[in-house]
Amino acid sequence: MASNPYVKSVLWLIGFGGMGYGLMMLTEPSAEKIQRIRASASPTQLTVDEQKKALFMEKLKEAATSSTPIYRTAPPDVKKDV
Repeated sequence: MASNPYVKSVLWLIGFGGMGYGLMMLTEPSAEKIQRIRASASPTQLTVDEQKKALFMEKLKEAATSSTPIYRTAPPDVKKDV
């Protein structure tokens, strides 16, 4: 029975899946640690590059929730002459 490749594949799948799940549970941070990480990453301490990345992510979130394509959105200070 152990010489059957399908049985071996299922056993390996269960074994590695169980190890992955165990590692995920072992390395999961606690709620207090997550709050400490969020508190230490306040927006006042961001570098210029990190501020640009944060602005880019904000624009992506806005584009994901709106129905207009991101390439059609204009900056708020630009007026269209139609």
